[in-house]
Amino acid sequence: MAAPLHQSTLRNLRNTRDLRAEIVSLAAQLAAAGEVQGRMIVIDPAIHEATIRKEWDSLMPAIAPSVRARMHLDIERSGKSDERLPSDTVPLERPNFRYEILRLLIEADLRGEKMSVKQMIGSIEASQTPVRTALEGLRSAGMVEEKGATLYVRPEDVTTELLAKAGAVPTTLRFRFEQGARIKPPAHLLQRCLPLLKPVADNSGWGRMALSGVAAAREDVPALDLIGLPRLDLVAQLSHRISRFETGLLRQLDDGLEYEPSVLVPAPVVITIVRAKLMRARHDNDRVSALKSDVFLSLLDIGLRDQALQYARAVRE
Repeated sequence: MAAPLHQSTLRNLRNTRDLRAEIVSLAAQLAAAGEVQGRMIVIDPAIHEATIRKEWDSLMPAIAPSVRARMHLDIERSGKSDERLPSDTVPLERPNFRYEILRLLIEADLRGEKMSVKQMIGSIEASQTPVRTALEGLRSAGMVEEKGATLYVRPEDVTTELLAKAGAVPTTLRFRFEQGARIKPPAHLLQRCLPLLKPVADNSGWGRMALSGVAAAREDVPALDLIGLPRLDLVAQLSHRISRFETGLLRQLDDGLEYEPSVLVPAPVVITIVRAKLMRARHDNDRVSALKSDVFLSLLDIGLRDQALQYARAVRE
């Protein structure tokens, strides 16, 4: 008669942290269950099969021989999705038009330009209905003013509390060092990042990325009251048609970085996803920098409101 089987199933696995936790859990259950066999099934993972097997193999030596001999790993594809992508990926939320409107209007204010509803719709490249609906929501929240055909947002009136209340929060992807990796400070990651942010004609991979946050603000306004680098902020300019982000790009910064889904966990790298076609193409010192509105909003997100307001006053044209 076949030995009893304990089976553990992981669907749509997105990071190695969850995998490690499940491996440890399976090992603990088998250690307490005598001769029971254990099988872990990973179905339709969003990370590389090679990454899964490498993580499995790296943990086996830490498990008692009598237990690991009863542990088995299977990776299955359901065939219902085409997720065999060239690198690890995570799904992206649908574009938040309220946030897109705000960042464009803040940019217009900092440039000393005017923007109409028609220009707004053209920049966001979406149909009128969702953009006008989002705009009405911002008006109701008191964040957008309209004078004639021109829309206005005063950066000085924008707070993280108002952004949350108005539902104008961006999609952000956070990355931290995986367990066992050598932790590097954000300043070290910045130096690794700068050569990757050179202006290129290719609008893919790092060609979509731009420097933001404290690092970009300090370059724009050296006199700004900023000490250290709390995190590395980047902006990724993506088409509306792109529904997944290739997290494998971050491995070029450091092999130990992995996607962190929780906003409560400190992250040394944060990427803000933007969709509007108004590009972030500021080429400063042979490097692509984010729009000034993106830099302003990233300072707010970090909790540096005073510095964000100083920045807005200094860069306003």
